[in-house]
Amino acid sequence: MSTCYAVSSLAAQNARDPRDAQVWDLQGLRAGYCVRFLVDPRKAPRTPKNEFVLLRADQDQHLHSALRTVITTQREFASWAPSRLCFYYLDAVQVGNHRVADKDRRKPQTVAVWSLATVAQKTGGQRDFVVELYGGRGGLSRAAEANGVSMEEVRAAVTEAADTVPDIYSVKVGKTLLVWNGRPARDSARVTQPVLESWSMVGLRSLGIWQTELELVPQWSQPLVGSFRVEGKGDLAKALKASPIRFVGPLYRGGGGKLRFRR
Repeated sequence: MSTCYAVSSLAAQNARDPRDAQVWDLQGLRAGYCVRFLVDPRKAPRTPKNEFVLLRADQDQHLHSALRTVITTQREFASWAPSRLCFYYLDAVQVGNHRVADKDRRKPQTVAVWSLATVAQKTGGQRDFVVELYGGRGGLSRAAEANGVSMEEVRAAVTEAADTVPDIYSVKVGKTLLVWNGRPARDSARVTQPVLESWSMVGLRSLGIWQTELELVPQWSQPLVGSFRVEGKGDLAKALKASPIRFVGPLYRGGGGKLRFRR
């Protein structure tokens, strides 16, 4: 499911035609975490017709252990599709010649990805499909759309507290409000290998399907302790509320990464 592509190769493609490949530089990772859950296939977001089909949780070779425990003990969820909602809070995002950062350095840039586990019809290979790519306010969504990448603008806020008080990460996505209220466990581990993810997503202006790779190079990883609250009636809220599990973590800090798009 995860694939690493050479930066030099993508850079060469980008030099030839910026519509065919591009690399975003994710600078200064303040925090990054994912919410793993299951989606009812009868109510799942649509994927491009004849391009992708949902992958059953019991057929996912990369299924997270927390979700595997659920489908083992509750077989009615074995046919549901694994899904992830990942958030990355950054100092800045460099999109081509445009660096997006808030004038108030205390406020991070937000990039979030909602994806579904799918199988590509043509190849039969597993490759997650991006339901929606999100970006915080401040020009990131405009920079993305100028480069043929669809990005929904969201409102994000971070309240970092002392070690004895939970941090609060809140994101307003359309009619959905997501709030993580918690803190990292005290024990942290240095990350020695990059976190690699690969997805497919629909491009803007008839650009077809982007093949997208995330290479995250964090410095530290920590388990999370706390609660994840979902409010509202949007599609994302309905999917999260219906899931028998919403597993959050781990938390990544430090370092940065690359988000690559190619066609």
